Amino acid sequence: MSNSHTNPISRIAGQLNEYRDWASLAHQQTGKNLVTQVREIRALQSTGGQCGISDYYEYGLYNDSYLMGRGRQDFLGWRLQAKFSLALNPRYAVLPACDKTVFVQMASAAGLPVAPIRACFHRSARISDALGLHLTSREDAGAFVRDPSIYPMFGKPAFSQQGYGSAYLASYDPATDRLSLLDGQSIAVDEFLKRLDKSVDSRYHKPECGYLFQESLTLAPEIRAFTDWPAICGVRVICLNGPDGVQPIRAIWKVATPPNHVDNFSLGKNGNFLANVDLATGKVSRMVGGFWPKTEAFKTHPGSGHLVDGFQLPGWSQVMDACRRAGAVFPLMKIHHWDFALTDQGPMMLELNDVGGTEIAQVHGHGLLTVETRDFLKRHANTQTHPWVKAL
Repeated sequence: MSNSHTNPISRIAGQLNEYRDWASLAHQQTGKNLVTQVREIRALQSTGGQCGISDYYEYGLYNDSYLMGRGRQDFLGWRLQAKFSLALNPRYAVLPACDKTVFVQMASAAGLPVAPIRACFHRSARISDALGLHLTSREDAGAFVRDPSIYPMFGKPAFSQQGYGSAYLASYDPATDRLSLLDGQSIAVDEFLKRLDKSVDSRYHKPECGYLFQESLTLAPEIRAFTDWPAICGVRVICLNGPDGVQPIRAIWKVATPPNHVDNFSLGKNGNFLANVDLATGKVSRMVGGFWPKTEAFKTHPGSGHLVDGFQLPGWSQVMDACRRAGAVFPLMKIHHWDFALTDQGPMMLELNDVGGTEIAQVHGHGLLTVETRDFLKRHANTQTHPWVKAL
């Protein structure tokens, strides 16, 4: 799409050109002509998911052979991406999903498998032992990161989205006073420490909530062999959390690729992959590197050459068990978006997300608005502030 600084006419022209490209690619991939595509896009208006033109193409809804379940009527459109979770998670209940220090304390106390924290920078006079060594000032944090014996480790803001402010810290060089990063680059210690007080991006990062230094996690050997890259590749598991217990409804494996130190998909901009995960078995299929119609389903990992379909994620039964046990720990959040790291010590919970991206959960041919999910929304969503639920 054209950037926001162009004039409206140019933006519209750019959008129309993009639609034209998508329609042409859809025709090449399926043989469907433009009239048929337009007819199917208009039919989406009656499905309740508020899907539009971009949803039709980006989720591959034009490709009947790619779709699973009930097909197009199960898909949630971009207009409802945030509203889907906002309808189920009241704002007074989501602090553990916003502030990682709160999450670590609650999850650790409940005995959930949480990634261990080595130290925490926080201005408060006292913090929980679950947060490791308490660093109360930038001077404390500077002395901590200048200790060569503590590396490697992963740094992340307590309040951040999309990986802003995070860094895989590989080592410290006393001669240059610089920190080496996973991608081979380095940063001066004083420059790195600025993120403790100054936001990297005010939209996503709130430094006043603190900064966590997490123990370096080692990938499970099966994952390391598949990706041929040491960055953590998290599994996103979406669960409905009702009075009858937790119901996992979708799992996606986020596959990090060089030189990325985080697995965020970021709408396909970073070069990372997304793979579909079978909830019952933990087996992988349909790995893509972006959105349709400009992506493809990879049969092998481009870097390692490892076969995608049928690859077994290790510790899958432990992932499902942790999701189910966590329901009672965070009972007022009716939908959980979990991120797990699959390590050599077993699955570790990285964080709980509130408004998780629904786009990554629908790029593999099955939508989120199944019959079961629609029923759950009608029973548990706040329909007063989200009347769209009534139309499902």
